[in-house]
Amino acid sequence: MTNELRIDKILDYYDEPQLFTARDKFDAQYLCLLYDDNEAPKYTAVKISNDKLTDFLTGKVDLQQLFVSPEVKGEYYDVDGHGDHLCISPFPGNSLPEERLPEKGYTLNNDSQESITVHLPVKDHGLFTELVRKFGWACM
Repeated sequence: MTNELRIDKILDYYDEPQLFTARDKFDAQYLCLLYDDNEAPKYTAVKISNDKLTDFLTGKVDLQQLFVSPEVKGEYYDVDGHGDHLCISPFPGNSLPEERLPEKGYTLNNDSQESITVHLPVKDHGLFTELVRKFGWACM
């Protein structure tokens, strides 16, 4: 299974995306973590549900927990950056080597997240749904 991913939301960026969520052509969601950026960026990915992602974004679970115990046990993926494309393929093992695991205790800094209010006409409710899905915005 070789497939392409499209980035949904970049969660951490330093010179290039370090951590982001992405979706495949079937709309499955992945959490991708950079492990090598020598020639082309290489990422380790796990499938992640919205509930688990929310737990991470709110600090209830750290990044290492998500990669040590993925929701689908032993299911890891390699993601390679090729220009503007991200190619995903199954990782050949059922556990990750230590050097590909994130540091223990890593959570996102909640201070860096911003709040934005957007007023949309009722006729554009489909646009709002798409914005929430792509950017993780919430209605309050």
